[in-house]
Formats: sequence, C-alpha cells, structure tokens
Amino acid sequence: MGELLAGLFRVVMEALAYFPPIGFVQKRRRKRRLAQLAQLAQGKDVRIPVDLKDPELTGSTWQNGHLLLGGRTTFWQPRKGRTNAVPFTAPALEMASADSATVAFRSPSGRTELRVHADEAPAVLRALDPDGT
Repeated sequence: MGELLAGLFRVVMEALAYFPPIGFVQKRRRKRRLAQLAQLAQGKDVRIPVDLKDPELTGSTWQNGHLLLGGRTTFWQPRKGRTNAVPFTAPALEMASADSATVAFRSPSGRTELRVHADEAPAVLRALDPDGT
C-alpha cells in the first residue's frame, strides 16, 4: 500500500512540474490588473498595489499598500491597519531595477523608493508626473 501511495505521489509531482497550477493564478491576476488599467483610462479611480519606502509615510521602512489613482491627487494607503489614505507626492523617480514581474523606482536622493508590477508601472508614473506628460 505504501508503494502505491509513493508511486501516486510521484506521478502527481511530475505532472505538476509540467503543468504548474500557479500559471492560472498569474493569468487571472494579470487580467484583473489590465481591467483596472482600462478603468483608469476611462477616468475611474483604481487601487494599484505597491511597495513603498518613504521617510514621511512609512518611516523609511518597506510597507505594502495601494496607490489610489484616478483623481488629480494620488493617495497612499497602507495595507496594514485601518489607516486613512493620505496624499502622496513623490519626487522625480528614476528606474532602479526591473525584472519580469516588478519595476523599482528611486528618487535621486534615495529617500523614496517604490516597487510596482511591470504592467502598472506606466500608469503609476503618469499619475505621479508633476508635469502630466
């Protein structure tokens, strides 16, 4: 009986290696992100998940939260606690690193850093651009 279970376990593990279920989750999340960007293009407000490190807003530690985009003012809302959203104005941000999933931006002084999903990076940069270009 033990050999049968071990063989079944091996077959399942090999099948998962060729057919990773995480792909379905990633596709669903990407569809949701692209739908949000379409809503933003229509002028609706959206919540974009980001990681932020800022001396005033996060005490210079990394925090997960959301940027609320869509209006004239961009707001930051931390994920933890029941904190109200506060206006977020970032200095000019420069790209610091990128991979297939995330893009990281840093202010020239290095005091403010922002990580966002690659699909949402252009929309976030447009919202934070003081010139609106």
